Amino acid sequence: MTTAPQTTPIATDLAVLDLLLQLIAGTYRSPADALRDDLASGALAEACSALAEALDLDAPGFQAPVWTTLQAAYVDLFVSSGNGVAAPPYVGYAIDGELMGPSAQLLGAAFSDHGIELQDAWSDLPDHVAAVAEGGTLLAHSARPEAAHALLEGYLAPWFERYATAIEAKDVSGFYAPMTKFLQAAIKEVTREARS
Repeated sequence: MTTAPQTTPIATDLAVLDLLLQLIAGTYRSPADALRDDLASGALAEACSALAEALDLDAPGFQAPVWTTLQAAYVDLFVSSGNGVAAPPYVGYAIDGELMGPSAQLLGAAFSDHGIELQDAWSDLPDHVAAVAEGGTLLAHSARPEAAHALLEGYLAPWFERYATAIEAKDVSGFYAPMTKFLQAAIKEVTREARS
């Protein structure tokens, strides 16, 4: 299964929300074969173009980066860096400034209330930006788009607000900066439309 969903013209708000959440999850999970395949095949660029068209945004301009450069950039930006991690990938940390703090606890309770549990294969903290986006996708698919919107607005948007500028300044791959800028703009548009 690839990271980017199959793209067809987007006709519903739910489809837009789902595509946005899938793109966030695929972009910020540790780079694996699915992302490499989606970059090489153009599937990721197609998914971004479909979302951009649906939201009247400019699609991100990026070339598929050298894979080892992308992997190194991921580690440098999100995991470990001699100059400090630009963007710890934890939504609770972005909100509270601490790991597994109050926001992460509330997020865990919200997931539990909706019957969403971490899979045993997941090896990171439950408030990792990719895990939160995947949880939002599950909510959207189970006819709870309002809960998915709440995750987007209450947890993912603050992460992008806090770290987008740092990612743009420190990304050497040519991938994470334009994707982050695009996804942040898409989040703003989707949450604005949801409030309208």
